[in-house]
Amino acid sequence: MSDAKLGEGPLTLGVEFPKATTLSSLGISEGCHLETDGVDLRLGHATVLRTTEASVWEPEPLGKSAPSKEILRRLDALTHLLRPLIPADGIGPIVPHTGALADRESPSIDSANPAVSLAVPCVSRLCDGLIRLDQESVDQAVTGLVGLGPGLTPSGDDLLGGMLVALRTILVAASQPSVDPLARCVTKHAAVETTRISAAMLEQAAKGNGSAAQHRLLCYLLGVDTQQDTTASALDLIRSGHTSGWDALAGILLGIRLGLRMNQTLKVIGSAVQETAMVLA
Repeated sequence: MSDAKLGEGPLTLGVEFPKATTLSSLGISEGCHLETDGVDLRLGHATVLRTTEASVWEPEPLGKSAPSKEILRRLDALTHLLRPLIPADGIGPIVPHTGALADRESPSIDSANPAVSLAVPCVSRLCDGLIRLDQESVDQAVTGLVGLGPGLTPSGDDLLGGMLVALRTILVAASQPSVDPLARCVTKHAAVETTRISAAMLEQAAKGNGSAAQHRLLCYLLGVDTQQDTTASALDLIRSGHTSGWDALAGILLGIRLGLRMNQTLKVIGSAVQETAMVLA
């Protein structure tokens, strides 16, 4: 069960209560246990939530992607528009630097926020490790990011979650196996190094399942339809939580840039293999 402001997603349950009904009038208070018999859910001592007519939310498939140059143009335009809104808290301040980080650079970011100072070298190392397929670097970077920051879903977790969802969305089928080691690494560390809610979020992100707001933004940034309001979808995302939306946005932008690079690398390798085969034939 969730506040409607959280939106749809793999970890939220939307429940319609009769008008003028309050949780306290139903005997539901903080600390109530949620139990299930495999079909219905029992909340507290008397409230039963019937699931027989429940619908399961799934994100709409992306469909055909826009050209890489157009996607990069959209990323730059969105970053320019959002720059004045970036909060000092969380690791949102890295949003304008996702291009440099994806290029395996370690930009100097003017921020008094210790989370940013700790996150930047880890993110840079993570991008470098993914591009070079260096699992040791990936593991070291993930260790530094999982659980980084306060809250139910720490900033480092939100960034990794957004990155995983973006990579699963943008990578072509042949490139998907390259993100599997990252997904396994994140879920392994999350199981012991962060909150239960955040670990569950990262487990879903590793499969490519994010919030409705994340998938909406990805469709608008990556899809061929340029008429959609990308800015509005980004604003919907950054309103989630205290800084969770911004942290996830940073991960999404990083994931898209890395995914484009990884797809291009695969294309170059494929062409080289094809040319070699023709010469040998």
